[in-house]
Amino acid sequence: MSVQQLSIQRLRNLLHVDLHFDDGINLLYGLNASGKTSVLEAVHMLGLGRSFRSLKLASVIAQGHADCLLFAKVKNPQGVTDSLGMIRRLDGDHGVRLNGENLSSVAELANLLPIQLIDPNSARLIEAGPSVRRQYLDWGVYHHNGSFFGLWKQAQRLLKQRNSALKCGTMRDDVRASFDPALADVVEQLNSLREGYLKLLEPVFFELLSGLVDLPDLKVGFYSGWSANRNYADILEETLDRDLQLGYTQRGPQRADLKLTLNGVNAAERLSRGQQKLVVVALKLAQGKLLSKAEGRKCVFLVDDLAAELDLSHRREICQQLVNLDTQVFVTSVGPNELTGCWPEEAKVKMFHVKHGQVSQE
Repeated sequence: MSVQQLSIQRLRNLLHVDLHFDDGINLLYGLNASGKTSVLEAVHMLGLGRSFRSLKLASVIAQGHADCLLFAKVKNPQGVTDSLGMIRRLDGDHGVRLNGENLSSVAELANLLPIQLIDPNSARLIEAGPSVRRQYLDWGVYHHNGSFFGLWKQAQRLLKQRNSALKCGTMRDDVRASFDPALADVVEQLNSLREGYLKLLEPVFFELLSGLVDLPDLKVGFYSGWSANRNYADILEETLDRDLQLGYTQRGPQRADLKLTLNGVNAAERLSRGQQKLVVVALKLAQGKLLSKAEGRKCVFLVDDLAAELDLSHRREICQQLVNLDTQVFVTSVGPNELTGCWPEEAKVKMFHVKHGQVSQE
């Protein structure tokens, strides 16, 4: 997977930019607020349908305009180039087209253009609540197993039905029988896929981590959302009275979490800011490497401000690992020399200078 060509119109300060990228390393440099991160933001939107910088579309669309338009030529694993277009409007009338045909879901985008983001806020993966880590885990499971998304949607629908019934404060046996058994079955399958993927990911993660930082006591665990080694059907039975009091299902896959601990303590409480970033970098790189190894597909890496909080030796190691993945990388820096000497000799780095919303290739 790689973005061959990208046209950006009316996204932040990028009013009209046309770019051609390399399949390998693409370095965009420029002063703060020049627009270099906005280029990464555009690629992220094409892959995931949303910005990684803001939930408010009004801040993404250029001031004084009603929409932003993105168009890309994307090379798929078979070497065929697809045309991908996206428009985002303030009035909510959005559209996404692939080779002239409308796409109905963001999931189709994610499958077409897998994206991994590494930026100064990546430490949130460790510091934030379970939903962020669950999203990280589910990205990998989604790309690893074609049945995951369907099961996930079923689980969401059945949980919603169950919660609607629970809000009444009482539930007849026939009502429970209409969705509890199906929910338990789907959730067990979903849980099995998550656990199976994490087992594949762990050795890849620890191998990459060892090259970045010495943390022999770091452990990775999985919490399914209920007590370990228990059938989910039994959990639904045991927690029914409390669920009725609360009006929602307390335990289940919606509370799953990826547990990172150091010497038995939450890693967020023990790791320095720099160590947290290195752990997250290893987690993201591991997903990219596993996707390539297991599925024969490659994701696009967006690396914003790689030099932030990292010394030269760590920059070199990360750059080496990115090159080893043999995938497309977009990386930003303030100056053209921040990553000088970090890339291995065999790496070809295409340079772009971003200034006042204009991008020029060097």
